Amino acid sequence: MDKLDITPQEREIVCRILRKNVPQHAVWAFGFRVNGTARMYSDLDLAVIGNRPLPLAVHAALKDDFSQSDLPWKVDIVDWGVIGPEFRNIILRQYRVFQEAV
Repeated sequence: MDKLDITPQEREIVCRILRKNVPQHAVWAFGFRVNGTARMYSDLDLAVIGNRPLPLAVHAALKDDFSQSDLPWKVDIVDWGVIGPEFRNIILRQYRVFQEAV
């Protein structure tokens, strides 16, 4: 993966939460932590890639696990299955694969 503005320890926390909740989905990082303009407490934007919307319980579990983690910043989860083409195009302009689909 190309440079992403998080520490190895923070990356491990994020990976653990993603593997627990969405192991079968690709997850892409986008936004400030990808484009090099992040500040210390900029959030991490993650898009969970899929053709169908995530079940509400899975989305809630992700939000809960991230909010209870030791990460010093917020993680915003975007569900690829529900966003429109304009937002998809914004993400497609600059993203990094954070997790491959299995």
